[in-house]
Amino acid sequence: MDIRFVNPFVIAVSNTLTTMLGKTPQRLAPVIKKDNFAQGDISGIIGFAGKVVHGSVALSFPEATALKIYEMMVGEVQPKINTDIQDTVGELVNIVAGGAKTDFDREGLDFHISIPTVVVGKNHTIVHKGSSPVVVIPFQLESLPFSMEICLKMEASLSQPSRQARVVAAG
Repeated sequence: MDIRFVNPFVIAVSNTLTTMLGKTPQRLAPVIKKDNFAQGDISGIIGFAGKVVHGSVALSFPEATALKIYEMMVGEVQPKINTDIQDTVGELVNIVAGGAKTDFDREGLDFHISIPTVVVGKNHTIVHKGSSPVVVIPFQLESLPFSMEICLKMEASLSQPSRQARVVAAG
């Protein structure tokens, strides 16, 4: 996967949380996912597809991170993951996918995004469709960890790697 196509998602995560929470997440070193286990206790997954690009993106949060983000957004403390937290995680992944879509649209790469799916539970799995590798980008929001997974397939003519491409720093 060409890292140029990961950057819009990294930027969208940073912009979304900075705008909604007034705090900018720190991006850590990306890794290639080796199994299907999620990094957190709750994950929002959204697929996207177009003529040239298709794939999926997931945001995965440990329970404590999801609860704290909800508290920072809404001003209300929740003791455990519930439907309000699930809705928040689904909306966050939707906003991130929409933000990345805006960047792709500017480059002439149109795609549609699906309705988000939220999965809850310790050791749940996320299976991205297709044969492309899944890139996991860990983040820290203050002391709160979370991760983003991206699986993206592009037409061969657009997926030639750029020698100068790198993941941008969030924030």
